[in-house]
Amino acid sequence: MSHATAERVPAEAAIRAWETDAAPGFLHSLMRIVQEHSAIDEPTRLLAVVVAKNTVGGNWRKTLGTREWSRVPEEEKGSVRNAVLQLMLSDPSDRVALQLGLLASNICAFDFPSRWPDVLSHLLAAADWASPFAPQFKLRALRALKHIFKGLLTKRFVAEPLTQQPGASAAALGMASITSRLQAERQLYKEKLKECAAPLQQLVAAHLPAFLNPSSSSATAAAADAAAATAGGGAAGGGWQIHGLFAKAAVNGTTELLPLIADPAGLPEGTRQLLELLHGAANQLMAGVPAGAPLPPAELNAWRDLAGRLHERVCKCIIAHLDSHPLPFAEYVPYFLKLFVDAALLQLDAATLRAMRPKRRVLLVRFLAKALLCPYYRPEYVEAQAFEPMGGSLIEALHSKAGVAVAPELLARLQQQQRQDGGRAQGRVAAEALQQLLSKEQGRMAAEALQQLLSKEQVSAVVEALVLKYVALTHEELEEWSSDPEGYIRSIEVESGPDADTPRPVGVGLLLCMLERGGEEVAQALINLTARLQAAGEGSPDMVLMREACYRCIGEGYSHVSSIVPFSQWYASELSGLLRSRLPAFLGTAGEGSPDIIAAVLQARALWLVGACGTELEKEQWVDAWGLSVAHIGARDLVVALQAVQAVLLLAIQILDDQAILDQVAAAKLAASKKKGTGQAQLPGLTVGNAAAVDAALSAAEGVQDDEAVTAARERLEWRLAVLTGNLEQLLAHVFGLLGRLSEVESSVRLLQLVSVVAEAAGERLQPHLGALAAALPGVWQASTKQASGGNADTGALARLHSALMAVITHLVGKLRHAAMANEQVQAVMYPLLGYATNLHNPEAEVLVEEALKCWGVALAVEPAVAPQLVGLLGNMSHLLKRGTDNSAAFQILEAYLLLQAGQALQPYSEVISAALTAAIRQVSKAVLDSCGLNTAAAAAAHQQQQQQQQQQGLPGAPARPGALLSSEVTQEGLAAAALVDVMLQLYPADVPQLLLPCFQAMAQLVGNEALPLPRQGLPVKVLNVLEGFLEVLARLFLGAPSALPALLAPTPEQQQPAAAAAAAADDGSGSSSSSAGVSLHRFVDCWLLIASATFLEELLGVGHMAMLGRFRRRIAAAALSRLISEGVLPASVLLEQPARLARLAGVMVKVCDEVDKFAGDIAHLDGLHFEQELNSDFVLAARLNLSKGDAVRHLDVFATFQAAMAALAAAAGGEAGLMALLQAGAGNSPSPAMQELQPLVSSLLHGTLAAQLAAQKAAAEQQRQQRLAAAAAAAAAAAAADGDVDWGSGGEEAMM
Repeated sequence: MSHATAERVPAEAAIRAWETDAAPGFLHSLMRIVQEHSAIDEPTRLLAVVVAKNTVGGNWRKTLGTREWSRVPEEEKGSVRNAVLQLMLSDPSDRVALQLGLLASNICAFDFPSRWPDVLSHLLAAADWASPFAPQFKLRALRALKHIFKGLLTKRFVAEPLTQQPGASAAALGMASITSRLQAERQLYKEKLKECAAPLQQLVAAHLPAFLNPSSSSATAAAADAAAATAGGGAAGGGWQIHGLFAKAAVNGTTELLPLIADPAGLPEGTRQLLELLHGAANQLMAGVPAGAPLPPAELNAWRDLAGRLHERVCKCIIAHLDSHPLPFAEYVPYFLKLFVDAALLQLDAATLRAMRPKRRVLLVRFLAKALLCPYYRPEYVEAQAFEPMGGSLIEALHSKAGVAVAPELLARLQQQQRQDGGRAQGRVAAEALQQLLSKEQGRMAAEALQQLLSKEQVSAVVEALVLKYVALTHEELEEWSSDPEGYIRSIEVESGPDADTPRPVGVGLLLCMLERGGEEVAQALINLTARLQAAGEGSPDMVLMREACYRCIGEGYSHVSSIVPFSQWYASELSGLLRSRLPAFLGTAGEGSPDIIAAVLQARALWLVGACGTELEKEQWVDAWGLSVAHIGARDLVVALQAVQAVLLLAIQILDDQAILDQVAAAKLAASKKKGTGQAQLPGLTVGNAAAVDAALSAAEGVQDDEAVTAARERLEWRLAVLTGNLEQLLAHVFGLLGRLSEVESSVRLLQLVSVVAEAAGERLQPHLGALAAALPGVWQASTKQASGGNADTGALARLHSALMAVITHLVGKLRHAAMANEQVQAVMYPLLGYATNLHNPEAEVLVEEALKCWGVALAVEPAVAPQLVGLLGNMSHLLKRGTDNSAAFQILEAYLLLQAGQALQPYSEVISAALTAAIRQVSKAVLDSCGLNTAAAAAAHQQQQQQQQQQGLPGAPARPGALLSSEVTQEGLAAAALVDVMLQLYPADVPQLLLPCFQAMAQLVGNEALPLPRQGLPVKVLNVLEGFLEVLARLFLGAPSALPALLAPTPEQQQPAAAAAAAADDGSGSSSSSAGVSLHRFVDCWLLIASATFLEELLGVGHMAMLGRFRRRIAAAALSRLISEGVLPASVLLEQPARLARLAGVMVKVCDEVDKFAGDIAHLDGLHFEQELNSDFVLAARLNLSKGDAVRHLDVFATFQAAMAALAAAAGGEAGLMALLQAGAGNSPSPAMQELQPLVSSLLHGTLAAQLAAQKAAAEQQRQQRLAAAAAAAAAAAAADGDVDWGSGGEEAMM
């Protein structure tokens, strides 16, 4: 606790280390500190127990992965368990006691019940009113129970022995033993928890009535007064106060216990009495009037405050019964439904309800929503329940079924049902059939009660109460509207979020549940209420607020009311006129003051409806709505203006949706035309975002020109874009005019988001307005810079503002390209913003750097050369590379610099780039090995030994032990690093091999790692993707510098140090000799061949770009290996001593030769890509394709290359006959047809006739195909002639295909 940094920092580091490792003795020492309450101050003891709680929570026992115990000795754990309860029930500090209770909860999550079976019974005994503990400590016991129950919700049972001996493992005990113990532990777990139900119910029954009737607790007042003060109750009040606190804690414990003892067969014994008590208590607590003698005013206020909080706990407990036991609770639903409907909606006036705590109001509504949503209370469930005929005495069966409490009304209905069954199968009552019957009738009772709630007679009153008391704006909110409009908008947006838990969104949610369940009756009630309020006019502010609330409810639940009131009809009849008639007043052009706030409320809601339901508008209405919404952005009322911004934003998004459909159609048509013309499959990267786009793309690909959806989308897009560009100048003027009136960052962000969407939608049509838009951007940047320099700047809000500004710049540059890049005002914002966002010294950089790198990449792609200002940003890039958390995007940007001939600018940072690439490749390699579960040397050695043993026994290799899944981010980082190295190697083949030697070593160390599982079926796809990327880079290196191979496989400096130490130990006799680290050449070749020959499912299915990638990978891999063999770098013995290895290499070579024509087609396809249509006018992509035109792999004579390598192998094998013999041995005892054909093909390769032989085979195959088609056509013609119905269609061959 020292303030001296030199003392505190090392101490904190030591504590963190002990906490992470759970060092032996650490927890015991912390408990010793906690118990010294007379000698050690409270803050220090509090810190000790918090650290202990965190230690146990993180390391007490691992529940995933290895299932091993942590380093805490069992004896120490036992002493901690014993100390926790003792200290909690004796410590003078409530703060320390609370943390001790949480510590007990963490322990229970691991050690209850097997190692701590009596913890719950001890706490329940301590909480009993008759226990010797003071009330303060009894309350602690009850509250600790609540925390324990809550923690047990996430408990997982682990398969590990109770008394684990050193060296023993769970597997040694046998699966049957482990399963038996787990079942026994689960059974004990259930029993111990069920034992808690009755004591908690008794505590509720003892304390809740005593609180409700304060005069009944006068006998214990004297004893309780002092306890109440120490328990937080203060001096005022008597025994009722401590009873209220106990009742609250006991109800809390019951609530948390219920999910743990959920049983579809029935509620816990005694639940009927508990629910009756809670039902009556909820009524009285809602009324806020204690029973018995009146309390003095001050004491009455204290009682009501505690009663309100206790009422919340009671509501939560009732909801927990419904959640955990829906069917057994169903018979009580009618009673509680009436209770909650009256309490939440009908009994109290709006002012009284709004005076309650928001949490209390939310709970009142939540019960109703949960009941409506419960699937067991729906008519379809009740009607679908079937049960076997029942006989015997139903009453006896019910009484004999332990734990099932059935209401008399339900018994009567069951007896009637039994009589209707005719008393079949007398004398036999099946428990399953009884339960089916119970669930059906229980569900029916709840369903009927809910149906009554939604009936025509009652639903109107419920809907009106819900709208008035939960949805309508309050006068306090109108005051905020006037005094702080931006704050009001912010609070309304929070209420619209998915996690909103306040009365209004929960009330709207209840109405949506009612609409979904009640259908037309509820929708009609809402429409009728709205019509009545419309007829009343705007004379009464309260009526207008109700009307606005109805409008919101209709918009939120429009899908349920659209059949009654189509939005296009509503817009034409009311909303359009409302917006148009008041627009001059809101703009201030009518020469009068601003409209009153009541009028503004309706205006804002009408704009909200336009945004929410605008997809339903007809063309003329949409045009009208767009113009009115844009005009309202200039309203003097800020709430109306900001709501108009939201409406325009949602309308603009509709344009983007149409664009997405048509973009997919265009891409699909282009791919289909290329496939038809060249036989190539579709272009890579085509994705479809939604179902409509799928249909449109498929239609276009099939050549359908009159597809209704596509035609409609095209027409909508044309006239909507015309509307957008027609008043774009007005829109931008209003937006940037409004921007100057705003004071909150969040409001500015909202406007910039609109500008960003409009820029994306308008595209090149924005160019005439670029000057107006760009002119406003420096002002936004300057304002944000000024705010950032202020001492009280909100970093999070500024980051969101800069993020929105970055999005605007990105879309401007991406759409307008050179025009935007050349604009001085855009430059005045973009370059400083990129510099600010990528400067790691700025507090916002952590949030902004990802979007900044995206904008940086876009700026590079739209120009044929790198701008000088972007060169100046490379200083920031060097710091990003050193940090290493944004490598994927950073490597892609560096690759763009190289491709755009700005490599000279990177030269000062070559060492930094090399270090970043090496670190990234090593980190990716570690993640790859982790994903195979083989990162440690011990694990790798064990796996290798297992493989060797199984291979000696003729068994397949052992699969890798499962580890952490390789993330997509890691895969992308590895591929981005490989792509950058590949480009550097192509551009600077003389310098890069030495500069990036550590990178190449790291790649080779992974490709040839002994720990990788073989065959390749043991490799996850993402791992194989990384290995492919590394292989292609190494292959390019070997094609240009084959002599580099030995250095890559040699031990790295990091590996040489432990190897040298082991050698020294062997020399002095203190240890055994071990092989030096490095990569085995044999293993490297095996992995190389396996990766090179891999064929993905997508390639087999004909996915074009995957086939192209596969052909290139096989070509470069086989060529590189051939070059190594021809140059003598790769000894022939490595291949000849393993005939299967030789056969695999020969197979890859033959396959590459067979694919020569397809590879030529790939090259033609790539060279023919259209810069604008297929490359999206991306100069970086174009430069990459241009670089590939000079790629040596393209122009390689594979027949000559492979012939030279095979000749070298044949010479080493003693001639062609020796080589053929080895190939035959490599084919195995039962060779596949491909292997049987391999020897003559290799022989042809050696003699230089393989190309001709493959061409002859293809010609013969084509001739056979044509003969089969002709025979099939003749057979079809004969069959048709025999039927007398000859109808030849076009495309016979295609049909046969």
